[in-house]
Amino acid sequence: MSNARPEAEQEARPAYMTRGEAAAYLRVHKTFLERLDREARGPRVMRLGRVVRYARADLDAWMDAHAKRGDAA
Repeated sequence: MSNARPEAEQEARPAYMTRGEAAAYLRVHKTFLERLDREARGPRVMRLGRVVRYARADLDAWMDAHAKRGDAA
């Protein structure tokens, strides 16, 4: 099973997102991404001064890297 998002949804999102947009894209809270960033455990972050941006491709790659296979019980 793939974590790939539908193409129409990907096209609707910009290539680079703010932390709030990235959180909405991943369906997590913004503070969760902030904590992962502080702990250097989250998706790659780009900083332009005080501005933080996430590349959509990096968010998808990070999610794919953290996907776990569910075993049938």
